[in-house]
Formats: sequence, C-alpha cells, structure tokens
Amino acid sequence: MASPITVDERRRWLYTLKQAPALRHTRTSILLRLLGRARLVEPAPGGCVCTEGQEVDGVYLLRSGEWKVTAGGTVLLHLRSGMSLGVEALARGAWPVTVTAVAASQALFIPRAELEVAAGAPRLGLPAPGPRAEVVTFQTQGLELPPGVLSTLVELVAKVMVHDFGDRVLLLRAGRRGTKDAVRGPDGVFRRTVGTRGTSHAAPRVAAEEDFDCVLLDGLAAPDGVVAREVRLVPAGGEAVGTASGASVLPTVLLSPWKVRGSPRNNPGLQGRPLPDEDGWDVDAPPPSCRLRLDWERLASRPGDTRPLDALGLDAGTRDALSRWARAITCRRVGLALSGGGVWGFYHAHLLRRLTALDVPVDFLSSSSMGSLVGAYFCGTARDGREGLDGLRRLRHRARSGHLSAAALSSVVTTQAMEWLVRGDLGDLTLEELPTGFLPVTTDLTTGRCVVLEQGPLALAVRASGSAPGVWAPTLQPPARYVDGAFTSMVPVDVLLNAGADLIFSNNIFPAGHHQAASPLLPGAVGRFLSALNPVARAMDLLTSGVLLLHRNGDLESARGDLRYDVGTRDHPLRGSMRFTHVDDVLDEAARDMALEQKLLEFKQAWEALRVRRNPSGGRKAA
Repeated sequence: MASPITVDERRRWLYTLKQAPALRHTRTSILLRLLGRARLVEPAPGGCVCTEGQEVDGVYLLRSGEWKVTAGGTVLLHLRSGMSLGVEALARGAWPVTVTAVAASQALFIPRAELEVAAGAPRLGLPAPGPRAEVVTFQTQGLELPPGVLSTLVELVAKVMVHDFGDRVLLLRAGRRGTKDAVRGPDGVFRRTVGTRGTSHAAPRVAAEEDFDCVLLDGLAAPDGVVAREVRLVPAGGEAVGTASGASVLPTVLLSPWKVRGSPRNNPGLQGRPLPDEDGWDVDAPPPSCRLRLDWERLASRPGDTRPLDALGLDAGTRDALSRWARAITCRRVGLALSGGGVWGFYHAHLLRRLTALDVPVDFLSSSSMGSLVGAYFCGTARDGREGLDGLRRLRHRARSGHLSAAALSSVVTTQAMEWLVRGDLGDLTLEELPTGFLPVTTDLTTGRCVVLEQGPLALAVRASGSAPGVWAPTLQPPARYVDGAFTSMVPVDVLLNAGADLIFSNNIFPAGHHQAASPLLPGAVGRFLSALNPVARAMDLLTSGVLLLHRNGDLESARGDLRYDVGTRDHPLRGSMRFTHVDDVLDEAARDMALEQKLLEFKQAWEALRVRRNPSGGRKAA
C-alpha cells in the first residue's frame, strides 16, 4: 500500500468491514490483514468508480475527496472522507448505484476475492481462489546451533502441526537424489527430497492432485515467485535483528530452561514501546516474535524420524514449546486482554482456570492494573509444561490471608511493597524470559502515552502497571513517571493485535456503578440549591464519573476483540474493589455468572474453528 493507514483509520475501517454480512464473524486479525493488503486508488475528477448493475468488484474506503452516488440518473448522496462504498452491496453481488468522483480523491480498495478468502468460504457466488500452500522457510541469524538441530526442530514442528491441528504438511528437504512424489510417514507428515539442482531458485513442484495446507522448506530457499513466510531463529535479545521484510518474518527466540538470561540486578530497568498514537505506526517496530523455551541439545527426534509424535516421549515442557511455535507459524495464536478492577480482577483468575479446563491455549496476555497482577502470577508459573494454575492459587492465598491488602495499603507510601510481594512469590523473573507473551501496559505521565512493557523485571512491571495515581505512589524509572495503565488502555486489545494474536478474548471486569444521591433536606428550589453545594455529594459525583469513564473506555477497547465479556454494574464498585479478603466471594460470583460461561464456551468454539481450519487465506491449498 502506498501510504499506511493511521491508527484512527484502522479502528474506523475495522468497524466498517464488520458491517459486511460476509465478514461479520471474521476475526479482527484477518480484517487487519485485509487492510494491510488494500491498494490505493486515486480516481480523477469525473472518473467512474462503479456502474449500476455491474458486478461488485470490492470495497472502497474513502480517505479524502468526494464521490457522487446516483441511481437511475437521480443523485442520492455524496460520499466524503471517512465513508465506505460496497460493504452493503457485497451481499447483493451487483452495484445498485453509479459512483463518480466529484473532485480529486484518494481511497483504499480491497478486492472482492480477498474479502471472500478472509470470510473463509466463497459466500458471495465467486469460485474459490486457486489452490496454493502456505510456504515457510527456516534459518538461523546470529545464533550457532549444533549440526542438525534446526532440521530436527523443523521435523518436530511438522509433527505437531499434523497432531494438534490435523493439517496436511509437506516437508521438503535437499538431498543428493530427489524423489518424484511426496510420501506420507507414520506420523502423518508428507516428505519429499529435492535433488541438488532443485536447491536453486527453480521451484520445487508438487503434483497438482496433492492438497497441502503448509509446505516447510528445510535447508531450501523459497523459489522465485513464491511469497514465503520466513522463520528466523535468533538468540536472546535478538528479536529485532534484520526484520526489514516486515510481517512475513517470524523471529523465534530460543530460550534454554537451564540457562537464566540474567537477574534483574544486572538489568534493573523496564523497557517498553509506546502504543502508536492517532497519526500512524512505529515503522521501526519489529514484527511479532515467538519464544521457544526448550532444551534443544537433548531433542528426542532426528531428521528423517517418521515416528508419530506420541512415540517420541517428549517431556511436557518441550511439547508445550513446540505447540506454541506451531501456533505462531500457522497464525493460530490466542490472546487475552485483561482489565484492571481491584479484587474484581479475580474474575480473570476464573477465566484462566476455565480456559485451561477447556484446553484453550494462551499465547499472549496483555493487561492493566489488577489484570497485570493476575497475569504475572499465571504467566510466571506457566512454564516448562506447567499450566499456571499454581500461581493463581498462590495469589488467591495472598488475598485471603490479607497480604495483598497490606501491600495495597503500603503502596500509598511506596508501590515497592507490591513489587516485593510479587518477587517473593515468583522470583527474579523477567518479561523476556516468559514463553507466554506477557505485555502489561502502564502510563508514562511525562509523555502522556500508553507504554507496553516488553523487557525488565516481572515484579517491577506489575508495580508500574498498577500504580493508581492519587491513591498509590508512582513508579519512577527516570525520565519516565509510570502510573496505572488503565488510564490510557483499560482493556489493551490493540497491544495483542500489534503482537500478532489471531484470536482475542477481552475481559472488562471493572464494574460501573450508580450514585444514589440523598434527597434534599429542604423542599423546593432552596433545598435543591443547597444539595448541589454539598461537597460530599460532589466528591461522590467525581468518583462515580471516574469509575464510569474507566468502564466505558474499557468497553470501547474490548469491542475490537473477537469475543468480549463485560461485568456490568455493581453497587459501590470502587469501594468494593479494595476488599481483597473477599476474594472467595468474587470467585464464587464468577463461577455462577452464566453470561461469562456462555462467552467462554463461544470462545472455545472459536478456538476449535481456528485450530482445525485450513490455511488462513481460505480453504486447502496445494503447492
């Protein structure tokens, strides 16, 4: 696309595309890819954009200028900047109007074929797009691995794709002698060897009747004319190295469970990236990465090993890491956006417990305030094959025993008390060594921006994300002055979209409340006048308005997720949010909440649809 759309445009166009009947249930991540593939059109004044009765060729999103809409020679309306054309016409299949450009204009055009592919099926009458496979290449960058380790990793991830998703995977390798046909092994993976001459830019071809979802190239470069996704294995701290090719690159950071990357004492500060403002994106931002935490020197497989995955005897940590990597490679990553809300944050604990029981994975977790505390205890213990429920039980014990209340009270003087509490339970973990992408947000008052914390001590990140201004002390990381992230991003869905999540659940559990004002002491106008002067009532108005503002902001953000839950209203929500010893009451209420349970079951269905789906571009593809 000639010029990138701004953040404000992206939000507006996402809402617009969601109005199309064929796209109403399409994941937000796919709609974002559509916007990324849109091309710029600039019709000259008087130029025809579409003609009445003509087949709908796509959707136009008008960025600037003016278009005239007529039907039967009658002018119906004029389209101006920020309006769309063709969203409603998609379902009809033909243009009901004629549109011409009145003045010099600029618009984004998304072809109809792309829209149908995004919808997952040719719903609007066009034939399915031609078959193609998702082609993935692998290489290392700045990382030295023992011989054969990369091939072993590719072998294992192919097995996982078949086992976990039911994908038809073709594994292509270079060899002295090429094989004519792909052979399916006992593990379900199709394999084919490409001869020495096939390692050049000549495309390794697969018979037209063979239908694959993904082709993995092990030791082979992508052939000419094929757009491949490139997986780069990089060392710790190398996520941003050589990522000029943008979203087609998946940096994969190899983390060994036996080697600690460094204690917070050696790296005491936090590092983060401000969320893009309304004017545009950070063009220097690296593409979304994946962390692979496993002992690659002791892998149980070897290149050419066709045994089924279950026969390899992989430990739980290796199995979990490979599944996480497979989801990243095939665009199946799941993200959760958790709001703040004091003790109401234990709704998040129930959410995570239920998702674990429903076998829904969590690849990203972004949060603010109390959501960051819950997320830290979950992500900090969800490592090496563990589920993270031990951390949630530990946090519940802290709340019931009054330790959380004591830390909250001490935070009026210094929020270091909360940092000490988290570090005492989770140790000197850092954000960058967690396999689950944990992305808490905070607010930097020196810039007024929402900052996504990406590196640094986990306990310090929780402290910065929950430093409620005016109530608790700020977290100082000169020159930054960090306060609660809820004030700039209550339910940080945008963080997950930028991080590469493909399916997002947003959980807004900070309840709204109502202010039941007392009746005037005196009748008539004088009583109303004196009641309006009441300083206590005015203070309550301010608190109630602040709670309502946070709740409504959370609603607006969570709407950009694929599924969302809103806790609704509660009596005295702000006062009740600090009663951490009432954690069991909140957990019981969450367990009885049938609206939340219904949303979780819908999310389970959405995950199953994503898990067993064919290629994200729509339908099975052949190489």
